[in-house]
Order: sequence, then C-alpha cells, then structure tokens
Amino acid sequence: MKIGVMTMRVLLAVATVLLAFSIAGAEMYQWVDENGAVTFKDTPPPASKKKKKVKVYRDNDFAPAPPPQPVSAKPTGKSAAAQVAQPAPSPQVHFTGTVELYVTSWCGYCKRAQSYLKSKGVPYVAYDIEQDSAARQRHKDLGGHGVPLIIIGSHKMNGFSPEEMDYYLNNGR
Repeated sequence: MKIGVMTMRVLLAVATVLLAFSIAGAEMYQWVDENGAVTFKDTPPPASKKKKKVKVYRDNDFAPAPPPQPVSAKPTGKSAAAQVAQPAPSPQVHFTGTVELYVTSWCGYCKRAQSYLKSKGVPYVAYDIEQDSAARQRHKDLGGHGVPLIIIGSHKMNGFSPEEMDYYLNNGR
C-alpha cells in the first residue's frame, strides 16, 4: 500500500513539473531577419530588428466574387419570343495581363491551376513562397492564408476553381 501512495506522489510531482514547463513555453514569437529567414523563438525579437510597415489588404480592396449563374429552364411560347427580342448582352472584356500564382511545390491545386492556365494559353508567373522570401512576403501582404493564391488583375482568388478563374479571365481588366 505504501508503494501505491509513493508512486502517486511521484506521478503528481512529474505532472506538476510538466505543466509548469508547458505554460512557461506557451508564447512564441516570429520575425523575418534582413536575409529573409523566418525565425521562431520563445523570446521576443531583439530590439535591433527593424519593424517594417506592411500594406494590409482587405477583401473590399478586390472585386467581389462572381454572382451565381442562374439555372434557367428552356423557355416556351410567348416567353421565348420575349427573350429573343431582348438586346444582346454587351461583349465581355477579356483579361489580357499576366496572372500571378503564389504556390508551393507540393500543392496539387497549384499544379492544377498552372496546368489549366497553360491549357487556355493564358500567360502566368508562378512564385514559390517556400523558395522565394520576397514572394512569401507579397503572399502575406496580399492576405494569403494558403495556396494557391491567384491574382488576375484586381481580382484575388484563394484556392483554385476553374469556373471562378474563367469568370475573372472573361470579365477581367
């Protein structure tokens, strides 16, 4: 019986020590040095490290997402004649610039987006945010939280969707 009480006290002491160390090390700091290396430490960055002003982009800085396409039934009778009489929609403005992609080498959706743009003959530039610190910073400045981050003119896409990409390519500036 004494062994059980002793074992319980040792386990309680070990648990207390582990809990104390886990609480003490709970706060982490991250900063980028002058060479572009990202540093993680449990102490604040040195006072000698310069703080950069960063442009913060908000969702309303970019054009809104495309509206959902209505599903229409095949018109018949008078309604069909009325629809035919409507003026033709204005021609679409096609995007003529270069698409920017912020990617990683291991991302399947990034590869699909690049392949899709290549198949459409759309010029693009892919920036690997793991290999290029300047691209990583631009990705962060643009509000990127994942990959791919796709910039088509003033439009920003998080993730890859062929339908959304077509919308921006066909209605872009």
